[in-house]
Amino acid sequence: MSRLLKKILGTLALAGGALSVSAFSLLGPFAQDYTGTIWQTLDTGYQLPGAIGGPMDLTEEYRWNIRTITYGFDKSFLDYFGVRGVQEVNKAFAILNALPAASKMSPTLAEFPLNTRRVNFQAANLGIIDLKSFVLGTLVEEMGLASPERYVWTLRGRVPLAFTTNYSVIMRNWDPVTMVPTPYVNGVLYTYRIFEFGPAPRYNDAVESVVDPLAIPFTSVASSIDGIIAINPLGGGLIGTSLSTGQFYTGLTRDDVGGLRYLFNKKNFNYENLLTNAVGTSGGSPWSNPGAGASSSNVVGAALRPGIEKAVFKQMRNDSFIGNFIPQTNRYTDTFLTNNGHTATQRYQRVLTTPDILFAAADLGIDLVDATPVWLRRSDTSGWANNGLLNSFQDPSGPGVITPTILISLSNTGPYIANQFPGFMDQANNSGIFGGWGSFDGTTNTPIVYPNSASIEQLENMILNAAR
Repeated sequence: MSRLLKKILGTLALAGGALSVSAFSLLGPFAQDYTGTIWQTLDTGYQLPGAIGGPMDLTEEYRWNIRTITYGFDKSFLDYFGVRGVQEVNKAFAILNALPAASKMSPTLAEFPLNTRRVNFQAANLGIIDLKSFVLGTLVEEMGLASPERYVWTLRGRVPLAFTTNYSVIMRNWDPVTMVPTPYVNGVLYTYRIFEFGPAPRYNDAVESVVDPLAIPFTSVASSIDGIIAINPLGGGLIGTSLSTGQFYTGLTRDDVGGLRYLFNKKNFNYENLLTNAVGTSGGSPWSNPGAGASSSNVVGAALRPGIEKAVFKQMRNDSFIGNFIPQTNRYTDTFLTNNGHTATQRYQRVLTTPDILFAAADLGIDLVDATPVWLRRSDTSGWANNGLLNSFQDPSGPGVITPTILISLSNTGPYIANQFPGFMDQANNSGIFGGWGSFDGTTNTPIVYPNSASIEQLENMILNAAR
């Protein structure tokens, strides 16, 4: 029985054959065909600026295979965002830590909402983006999920001929209950239209749009960072669909959770290696001081392993004086299948001097089209461990393992005014105002702005002066 069929039958048994209209997409290094040639190129709608990977086929997923994942903040982040910024990032991790184990979720995931996006109108008027929400969207990416709305429909091939151009359109969006492709995300039905964007370098794509013009599109948290575009159902051409200024998430949607359940479910077995710094140990607690209980015993590296069921994120502490991280040793219990099909366990440890996920702040350069500062950069998927050929003779794309360190860098450029020639060339005549990073919710509390020395009054004065 094939590995894909086993996964589908196992999931259907868990769900009792229930139907759903939800979906998730899987993220990994840009996919290859059986010859090792990367086919996810700009010509077929991939590798756009800011994209860190492409959508994977089912069974080509990339995932974490350690249950305890550390995160931390370097000095540049602490200097710019301060204690309040750390607290907001902690809120994003708290949402992930609160998720139940994959096998403890209901078959249809009905306990999770279809839309968790909300609006703070004061923050929207000031052009502020929510730190916690964008971090949450980035973390969902770095846990192995791509934007499901972006890849409901996507190009597999494009061949221009003398008088025509031929395309093949595939789906990379999976129902978490039936494990079959679906045009639905969080209950919303999508169709597509092929666009060719020019001039060179030409970018071609099957661009999604909602079938029902009154439906709320692009609700998944996994879609917030991808820089996706869509057709405006009310006319007016193409629109951006990333999380906008003034918007924030209260948690993950049903389809985000569905993707994580697929990745981490203990019935999802992949042939995987342990991380390179895994060392055998004879015992000790799962969370201990450096060096405790270490031994020279070997560990089984490559083996058939189940999903970890649940990831637990813990903050790695800084030295209070110089900002370096306090070294620590994490201990794990690893479960794998032996050659005779029996379940075995082993203990191993990782000595850490840097967290698995590191947050920093920096001037991240400018967008080469509109000249505005780039506000977010994160590690791409090129460093993820590809075990494709360990699992299949002819599938070099995956599955694989997400490997640390993941670097998430946030802009410290601050608020800016956008100008454009002709017609928008001074402070009062501008083409847009960006209020920078902030923190807000659905209450009437005044938004917090960054850097930690800034005030909302300063931002309001800047915008009022620009509007005169």
